[in-house]
This record gives sequence, C-alpha cells and structure tokens, in this order.
Amino acid sequence: MNTKVASMLLAVGLCASLVGCSSKEDEFVAELKAAGFTAIGEPRSESEKKSKKVGKRTIKSSQKVIEVTVRVKGCDLEFEKVSGQAGYWLDELHVNGQEPDWPGYPENLKQQDVVTVFAGGQPKPDGFKDCYKPNEA
Repeated sequence: MNTKVASMLLAVGLCASLVGCSSKEDEFVAELKAAGFTAIGEPRSESEKKSKKVGKRTIKSSQKVIEVTVRVKGCDLEFEKVSGQAGYWLDELHVNGQEPDWPGYPENLKQQDVVTVFAGGQPKPDGFKDCYKPNEA
C-alpha cells in the first residue's frame, strides 16, 4: 500500500513539473502574441549549465532558455527568453537553412517594430533579401 502511495505522489510531482515548464513556454508565446506576432511556432526549451570556480569550490548553476520561431514578412526569426526573467531578444534570423549574424538587433520588439526594421535602411544580414517578402504578413 505504501509503494502505491509513493508511486502516486511521484507521478503527481512529475506532472506538476511538466506543467510548470510548459506554462513558462505558454507565457512566452502569449508575450509574443501580445507584441503583435501571429505566425508563432512551437516553443522549445534548453537548459544551459554553467560552473564557476570560487576559491576551492565549484559553483554550478543552470538556467532554462525558451526559444520560439516567428515568421514575419517571409523571414523566420528565432526569439529567446530566459525562463522567469522579463524580456526577450532576437537570437537568430533563419535564411535558407543558414543563420547569418545580425548584430545590434534591438530587444523586446513588437511586430510593427520588426516590420519597420525590415523596411528601413539599416544594414541587413547576408541572405536577408532572399527571405524578405514585404507584401506578406
């Protein structure tokens, strides 16, 4: 009888942790929708582990990073967010299977801001013209 109770508690704990993870991803999708993005892909997450040597001790930490691909004007943009922190940023632009660098791209953009940056005269990454379709949503 005790093993059944322990098994049940373990199952409930695992379900709760899975719901907690997915709710952070759902919150990020909701944040992007609130910013005006409509073509939002499935969120995915990765854990980044770090270790730091302090004296004779090694301190280990990890943080969960959530990624979502959003399609704007024919281009796939990958946004990232650290779970539990405010704000998000553009991590990558995907063009024909490539991920060209786009330094200086601002954080926390709304959909209209992205459209303005796309149409503006600022320098664009390599391959940008291959994906950019100004008449798409």
